[in-house]
Amino acid sequence: MSVAEEIRVTAPPSVVDMNLTAPMDRRSDVEHKQARIAGYLQEIGCDGLVVLNPDSFAWLTGGGAPRGILDPDAMPGLYFTPDARWLLCSSVDSQRIFDEEIDGLGFQLKEWPCHQERASLLADLIQGRNIASDSPIGECKAVAPQLALMRRTLTDYEIACYRILGQTLSHALEATGRMLAAGESEREVAGQIAHRLLHRGVHPLLISVTADSRGRAYRQASFTSAPVTRTCVMTVAARKYGLCARASRSISFGPPDANFRRDHDNTCKISATYVAGSWPDSVPRQILLTGQRIYQLTGVEHEFYLATQGHLTGHAPVEMTISLKDESLLQARWAVTWCVSVGAGVSCDTFLISDDGPRTITSAENWPLKRIRIQGAEFVRPDVLIR
Repeated sequence: MSVAEEIRVTAPPSVVDMNLTAPMDRRSDVEHKQARIAGYLQEIGCDGLVVLNPDSFAWLTGGGAPRGILDPDAMPGLYFTPDARWLLCSSVDSQRIFDEEIDGLGFQLKEWPCHQERASLLADLIQGRNIASDSPIGECKAVAPQLALMRRTLTDYEIACYRILGQTLSHALEATGRMLAAGESEREVAGQIAHRLLHRGVHPLLISVTADSRGRAYRQASFTSAPVTRTCVMTVAARKYGLCARASRSISFGPPDANFRRDHDNTCKISATYVAGSWPDSVPRQILLTGQRIYQLTGVEHEFYLATQGHLTGHAPVEMTISLKDESLLQARWAVTWCVSVGAGVSCDTFLISDDGPRTITSAENWPLKRIRIQGAEFVRPDVLIR
């Protein structure tokens, strides 16, 4: 594998393929999943399915989120039979969850009084029935791993939602990078990113801001009161429509020094290598081994072992961490995040695996890019924005 010339280019505008304002788009997606659950219940010989995991709640409601509840034992859930579906919810939250999250999606209601416990409703629900569940409940059949595998494969509706999330996430990062002023603290930068995300209904899951190569000391950083005077690397994971994406962008006030430039260029080469291997039926272990070879060729082999390189994502921020032990095959319509760190540099984006090759979900909106050639194909990675 060869990594050839690198050229600064401007990203083209992204295109969204689906109008999400039509309620039936989401309703049809929920009906499709109801049919999948019905088939699965028949396959495993169960009468119904209880879902308590918030990630699976989001999956089966087309992006609904049980927000505003602190007690994990009071979180709403779902109950499916082959031909019907219910929201399981406390009386204090049920009307709000319907109004804000699942209105018009065909869910009925099974409610417990807010002065009682969810466990009492669940006990009544499973009594005398052969029930499957994604959480430990009495004698229910445990199916959490199977549901997690099912939800990895994204529907057309979810892919359209993902593209909107990716655009919003990229915009928040890039607008912050273009507007931040030298001397602002990492905390202030993080606040600007969070504001831009929340303003558009996106929930931040992780915000990392490292100023002036502070990232050399920490491969997984948050943000501090340290001021940004020369360089800034921003990495964000966020959720909307029940889906999760992650991306990074880097800026420099004036040309970056040689060390930062080298670190960033190395991350771009390695991440492009990972992206190039992200095809259906690819073996994650082999993708990592190819990337490890690029670490060696660029003289930073030890960096491979300082942080995880990527993970499958989707309705959970991390559906599965990709490791050298993983011999399973990647599948079309799965989402993957590659996050490469070398020294102070980070190159991170989320991609859709498709039969036509990897497609960037968090495409750059208005940002300098590096074009990297790998075995005759070109891949672009976000470059350093010089302010």
